[in-house]
Amino acid sequence: MNFLKLTKNNPTRLMKKIVITTYFLLFSIIMLGQTTVEVSGKVVDNDSGIPIPGVNIIEKGTTNGTMTDFDGNFVLEAPANATLVISYLGYTTQEININNKSEIDIALQQGAAALDEVVVVGYGTQKKVNLTGSVASVDGDMLESRAITSVSAGLSGLLPGVSVRQSSGMPGADGGTIRIRGTGTLNQASPMVLIDGVEGSLNDVQSNDIASISVLKDAASAAIYGSKAANGVILITTKTGKYGEPTVNFSSDIGWQSPTKLPDYLGSYDYATLYNEALENSGKAAKFSEEDLELFRNGSDPFGHPDTDWQDLLYQGSGFVMTNNFGISGGSDFTRYRASINHQKQEGIIKHTGKNEYNGRLNLTLTPKKWLTTNMNLSYTQMDREQPNNAYVGGGIDQIIRQANRIAPWIPYKNEDGTYGTISDGNPIAWLDMGPQINYLRKTFVGIGSVQVDLMKGLNVKALVSHRNVESDNSEMNKEIQYNPSKYHGPTKLLEDLSSSTRNTLDLTANYFSTLNEVHNVAVLAGYHAESFNYKRTTAYRENFPSTELPNLDAGSTNGMKNSGYTRDLNMVSWFGRINYDFDGRYLLEANVRADASSRFAEDNRVGVFPSFSAGWRISEEAFFENAKSIFNDLKLRASWGQLGNQDALDDYYPTIPTLGLGADYPFNSTITPGAAVINAKNEALIWEKTTSYGLGLDTRIFNRLDLTVDVYKKLTEGIIMQVPAPNEFALNNFFDNVGKLDNKGIEATLNYRDTFGDLDFGFGANLAYNKNELVQLAGTDQIISGRQIRQLGKSLDAWYGYKTDGLHQSQAGIDNYPTNTIYGNQIKPGDLRYVDTNGDGEVNADDRVLLGNSTPNFNFGFNLNLGYKNFDLLALFQGATGAYGYMDFDAIGAVNGDAQKPSAIWLDRWTPTNTNTSVPRLVDGIYGPSMPQNSTTSYWLRSTDYLRMKNLQIGYNIPQNILESWNISRLRVYYSAQNLFTVTNYLKGWDPEAPSGRGSSYPVVMTNSVGLNLTF
Repeated sequence: MNFLKLTKNNPTRLMKKIVITTYFLLFSIIMLGQTTVEVSGKVVDNDSGIPIPGVNIIEKGTTNGTMTDFDGNFVLEAPANATLVISYLGYTTQEININNKSEIDIALQQGAAALDEVVVVGYGTQKKVNLTGSVASVDGDMLESRAITSVSAGLSGLLPGVSVRQSSGMPGADGGTIRIRGTGTLNQASPMVLIDGVEGSLNDVQSNDIASISVLKDAASAAIYGSKAANGVILITTKTGKYGEPTVNFSSDIGWQSPTKLPDYLGSYDYATLYNEALENSGKAAKFSEEDLELFRNGSDPFGHPDTDWQDLLYQGSGFVMTNNFGISGGSDFTRYRASINHQKQEGIIKHTGKNEYNGRLNLTLTPKKWLTTNMNLSYTQMDREQPNNAYVGGGIDQIIRQANRIAPWIPYKNEDGTYGTISDGNPIAWLDMGPQINYLRKTFVGIGSVQVDLMKGLNVKALVSHRNVESDNSEMNKEIQYNPSKYHGPTKLLEDLSSSTRNTLDLTANYFSTLNEVHNVAVLAGYHAESFNYKRTTAYRENFPSTELPNLDAGSTNGMKNSGYTRDLNMVSWFGRINYDFDGRYLLEANVRADASSRFAEDNRVGVFPSFSAGWRISEEAFFENAKSIFNDLKLRASWGQLGNQDALDDYYPTIPTLGLGADYPFNSTITPGAAVINAKNEALIWEKTTSYGLGLDTRIFNRLDLTVDVYKKLTEGIIMQVPAPNEFALNNFFDNVGKLDNKGIEATLNYRDTFGDLDFGFGANLAYNKNELVQLAGTDQIISGRQIRQLGKSLDAWYGYKTDGLHQSQAGIDNYPTNTIYGNQIKPGDLRYVDTNGDGEVNADDRVLLGNSTPNFNFGFNLNLGYKNFDLLALFQGATGAYGYMDFDAIGAVNGDAQKPSAIWLDRWTPTNTNTSVPRLVDGIYGPSMPQNSTTSYWLRSTDYLRMKNLQIGYNIPQNILESWNISRLRVYYSAQNLFTVTNYLKGWDPEAPSGRGSSYPVVMTNSVGLNLTF
């Protein structure tokens, strides 16, 4: 269904000039235009009589409107018989007929708007006051006006219990890792994402197209999605057309990105000085003479004694990012429509990294009869992104960043004759000079169609079909390179990787609502779901190309060529239902059930049933609470229980069916003949991972201004799918079984306050979430050690595991009187880390390893401040996390080890006989010394990743309405926006606390500074 084709387009310098010129022209109009008024008035708070600035006053059915000034006054030209729609956040929307009046004063009532707020839930909507499950929501406006490059990044810090870790700023690959109420499985733990009711990806939608986001956090709210909801559910609703004349919206922003943190590596003089010292500490002769050191210091011999700043050479990309969005919407009694086109161009902070993304969306609703509603929702996304490759091992930019962090500054970028300086691994900037070699092209089409028929009052049926197709065309070229006469990497290699996935779904639902005797409200949902998913992948490889500029497979040699391919299919059918009951708005009950049958499992275990029950008591609606309602405007208690499943816990599409693996060779008549064989053991008894969730919650609204929500929860995942060794008699590889159990428990709190003080509109929101994670059962063992981390019963998942240290040895006598370190023996010298004998047996060995700290934060929090003063507005969003630790290896902190390493500034405060009042160990020649972070994991190199980050700062100005009216402009807002503006942390200097632990070779997290505008006609 490739009816929409977008051609690849890389904006040039001319486009940038056009965009900047557009800004100038739009800003220039603020000095032009006057208008007259027919209706004037004042808008005040009904309770206090205080004027309310910034109230929207629109002529109904048109785009003609205005806003109140800082004194609450407004003027508007409108027909004598028109109806005015008056709206403001936190207040009840009013409609008032002009009736030939020239003056109208309006009093808005607080509170009711919050009580009437509607939240999107599974297969429908509910009033927030009637919710009995745990649902967090955010309005699309919180994302639309921010200069973000991924939707996941925009969610960070906004929702309690929803942690987003953005560990990279790579263009096109900067999406954050999302966890809802902790990590609930040892396998795939990302939440299910639905866009307009259809399963998809956050990459399928742009922030400008989002109307709202709801997160279903517990089983009571998510059980309607059954086998895919164990990790939580994110529901995204896109914008639709509204009744009225066509409205045209245009938004644009341009900005520049830079790293939030970069390590501080030493130059040639400091490194040479430290290297001589390290060699002497190891009983070796110094490498550099005093003359060498002086030449490094004064820079007079740039080729013989260079001081190469590899960091500066690496981060030469412009960091330019530009986003443009155009949308048009409108509607009538018969039709409503909205169409949008988005474009985002991003150039990385490293050359030849970037993305070019286009998105188009059409939402069309037709109501030919009052009882018949049809909808068509189409979207197309195309993203091209690129990155350089390395000639050393291939695989992309990771090795380039790693080598730039390692290579010594005394290695020249280029020699005097123009050839490249190298170490044994090559030259990372030479790889950049070869241009982009890895290209990713992803095309996503989603088509949704639905028909809803209202059979009678309170009863409707709906049919929804969807088709989602994702096409990926990826290529990786590994170009040969002759650095200099004595160093070569090659030959040129090319890998083409093509894949396609298609998901088709059908949803049939029936909804019934009835009220009996004005106090009994009943809502019933029944539904059927069917889906098919297929995946196809083909790869092809050749090498020995005649030129590095021929990225076509046919140009490569057929000798050694390889190809592979496979297809996979999944199918599922489901039945689901929900019953909601409330008595007089006081007592709320909800029950959900879903039965899923999946082709992943054997026939006898194919169906999983996932129920949930929840209840709410609106205490504020009781007669005995009447006297307290002037303070507590709403007060509700909630309780829930439910079960959820996880069928995406593993990548194996057929975990219960024996499958043949090709490549098995057999001897027949003394001839080796290719064949096939069963390789992996299969388990027909395999079933779903099942998560049981319990929750208690409280919602209250105080003084019509302060909203507070508190949730306490526990979720236990049982039957976690893990690999188990097959018996030796079977001669097969490991098989999957339900042998793990993981427990999460925690508490969440959300606080929102909004008020007006004279000319100042003030809003504050905060959220805090605590989650404790505990392993309850593993695959027949108490612990599984994997590198620096451990999975141990009774402890948090993937905790750091190693040796405790308690300072540095200061003398040989101290070493002799300390428990013997059997790991390093006589290598221990004064200035080395002092390992703790934790079990007290008189020696330090592997038995002294203990848990050192969590790898995942147990506290996540965020808070935001909204201010409005006259036509100015300000948003400040902060986000942070505590309770976790990170561990950086020798590549990151730097080592003293010749040409292939360089130390960071941390080593300037190293221990020496004359500098004993320090925590930094002595220098050694190499990466495997007793105080280095490489061989042994120690508490010394484990650093807290606690941080507080200003996630977003935005300052905007709305051009006064009376200036814009003669230009038929309804709104023009200009703004400055900053993402990741600053971070407060005690983490290892130069490294971002959200960056992955390890060797520090990931693309840096970035800060973005942007200017933009929002324009509405």
